[in-house]
Amino acid sequence: MGVVSFIALFFAQKIFNLENAQQVLEGTLTNSNEINAFLFIQGLSSLGGFVLTSMMFAVLESGEFKHYLRLKTFPSVKMIVLAVASILVAQFFIEYLVELNQKIPLPSALSFLNDYQKKAEEIIDAMMNFKDIGHLIFVSIVVALIPAIGEEFFFRGILLGDLLKGKIHPAIAIPVTGLIFAVSHMEYDNTIAIWALGSFLGYLYYVSGSLWLPIAAHFTNNFLAVLMKYLFNLGMISEDMANAKTPLYATIVSLLIFAVFISLFNKWKNPATFVEILEDETQIVNQ
Repeated sequence: MGVVSFIALFFAQKIFNLENAQQVLEGTLTNSNEINAFLFIQGLSSLGGFVLTSMMFAVLESGEFKHYLRLKTFPSVKMIVLAVASILVAQFFIEYLVELNQKIPLPSALSFLNDYQKKAEEIIDAMMNFKDIGHLIFVSIVVALIPAIGEEFFFRGILLGDLLKGKIHPAIAIPVTGLIFAVSHMEYDNTIAIWALGSFLGYLYYVSGSLWLPIAAHFTNNFLAVLMKYLFNLGMISEDMANAKTPLYATIVSLLIFAVFISLFNKWKNPATFVEILEDETQIVNQ
């Protein structure tokens, strides 16, 4: 990630004619040109840090990456629709978890996370301050699409995939990698919510045997945040969803519907186990 960030910064200086590249790299953004440069750097860094790294690890472990990361297996259309619907329905519960997390005091030893999260929120506010369709597409690619692909390659394809292939029980492997996923974001107020989301994405990977299903769900979650902010900027919705409070009844209804969706996933799940997948990959490498 460091190497790719350096390369991205070099090209960003040439493309966007930056006067203070270090300031942009640190997230101090004062105009639209610097915001676009930061998005450019962020996008390339994510591709290099997560996508390329995951592909390299997969090749080192098995000799190839498409089969190893479960990119050659595709989920059914009904599973994709159900995964997207699950993310939409779960938004109320996710917001409730954020509110719950905010009530838990931050230990003094971790007080630096407050500064980090405040800085991250300032950067997000700067990136999300747009009203044109061009920026909507650009931000959606950098903030929604690239992280959905890259983080799923790394956290589900490599970390969770290796644990499952190593015969670690899914009930352990899925929440553990979900927690690593949450901690890596370094957003204390959102840790529980991101942990829940990461665990659900791991569950989707497990029941489908395909990386495309959690990628679709992850993209939906990210894009929804971008879209809601865009509609708020245009005045089409009256309240910023990032600051909205979740009624208790909405959370309960959300959970009930989500539970029904989980039962459907269990009914439609791919019967292939990751141990069988590992044996198939071993045969491929030997051939």
